Amino acid sequence: MGAGGVATFLLPMMLVSVITLTPVHATMQPSIAINGRYSVLTIKIYIPLTPKWAHDIVLNATVAWNRAQLIYLRSNPSAIVYTFAETDDGTATSMVSFSMPTAYASIAVGWTNYRFASDSRTSIVATQTYLTPILFSDAQANNMTARRYAFWLALHELGRVLGLGSLMDGKDIMEPRYFSLRVDQVPQFSTLDLYALHILAQGNAPNFITLPDGVENQLIPVTIFLP
Repeated sequence: MGAGGVATFLLPMMLVSVITLTPVHATMQPSIAINGRYSVLTIKIYIPLTPKWAHDIVLNATVAWNRAQLIYLRSNPSAIVYTFAETDDGTATSMVSFSMPTAYASIAVGWTNYRFASDSRTSIVATQTYLTPILFSDAQANNMTARRYAFWLALHELGRVLGLGSLMDGKDIMEPRYFSLRVDQVPQFSTLDLYALHILAQGNAPNFITLPDGVENQLIPVTIFLP
């Protein structure tokens, strides 16, 4: 895999190894692993224009992440947040592809690789996200189950682009394992996800970010942030 590559939404065969490798923390407050951080706050993203339904799914996922982060601005007007901005003019630093390299296809349906600054292992310069053509294809345009799963996958991989690692709780959008029941559930951000992004946007990129004591880790339906 490329430098900083992270396999996400793993296929069932990988579940045992993923659980085994999950760090255990003494704190009672939840933590999330961090893969790195963008130093720029506006992340220009390229999304393939076809299939149109697939483009629109990923675009809606960027909107959801953008709007969810604005929660912090309500209580803290000086809060710093990331913003996805779609572009096709060659300036994108976040590239999305509706394809899956052979090396990844047998182990994952979504994958994000990072390119870091030459003098840093935490400063993200660019990302390349692969989304499986099994889902993101013309053939699935009228398959509502596939479309729901594709939205889950797009949200999850965009979380990776933003620098978030895995949260193994079976509920959060950053949970990397696939459960068939999740296709029929509304995807959810967590307080921890949004707090972690706030910390990253401020300029910090520790290995893990833990929710402050006394702050409840609430789950927030992604649908409330959609147009």
